[in-house]
Amino acid sequence: MADAAAAGAEFLRFPRDAATRDRVLRFDGYVGHPTHGHAAGKYTDDAEMSVGNALVLIEHGPTYTPLQFADAWMNEFERGGRRTGYARRFQAFLETIRDGADLLDRIVSDSDKNGAAMRAPVIGVLPTVAEVLEVATLQAAITHNTLPGLFSARAAALMAHFALYEDAPLSRVGEYCLSHLSTEDVDHYGRVFRRPWNYGPVTGRNDSIAIATVHAAATLVMREPSLMDMLRTCVEWGGDTDSVAAVAWGIASPRFQDERLARWMTRDLEQGSRKTGAPRLHSLGTRLMAKYS
Repeated sequence: MADAAAAGAEFLRFPRDAATRDRVLRFDGYVGHPTHGHAAGKYTDDAEMSVGNALVLIEHGPTYTPLQFADAWMNEFERGGRRTGYARRFQAFLETIRDGADLLDRIVSDSDKNGAAMRAPVIGVLPTVAEVLEVATLQAAITHNTLPGLFSARAAALMAHFALYEDAPLSRVGEYCLSHLSTEDVDHYGRVFRRPWNYGPVTGRNDSIAIATVHAAATLVMREPSLMDMLRTCVEWGGDTDSVAAVAWGIASPRFQDERLARWMTRDLEQGSRKTGAPRLHSLGTRLMAKYS
């Protein structure tokens, strides 16, 4: 839901798109993007690939393979009607791919963008830190086998694991991650947990967009008092709003199960589709938690 709610505000240009941001911030319904051709209520690659990861965890394990993830991503891409919302070049690439084996054969896994992080929070459901870090790295390396890509996936998954399995307040998720990530990860990127995001647009202008995304998400999770406050702040910052929102909600949602969200968020998600919308996502979530609870 956060992905779809924030998608209308992704990389807006000001002052041209000020009215669109204002509409999004009213939070009285999903808003289509003014230039990306992304329809109101449709989620993006963030949610779609997360669903793929969830299905791998539900249907396989405890030994996972790159092919399982690649097949799941391609199956969801087809199920969603080859939706827009993926990075332009990656979308064009996926549209030429037959199946997971073909993807693995042809992918160049040198991206340092945030695609591995955006789909990683669901991996936090695995019961041990070691499993979380191993599987987050495995799925990330398929497409983002770079330092920023791998770290960002591990960080997102580990924050989600903390939210599910630890009793400490979310404000302490940073120190938890710093104590469980490798020395190399902490030396390179520990700042994302030690210092808050700069409250500006989340872009790759001054750092890898993967690092910026988990930095912004970590700040939201540690500082905001509700899911809707996270979403509002994310949209106000601007930049890659849907990815930041998807990661933050993917991490924090278990801690806010009693928060009452507006009915339109579930009713209008995926324009009410039972094939890809809220009923299916709820069913998958129930199956996932039943397996790992």
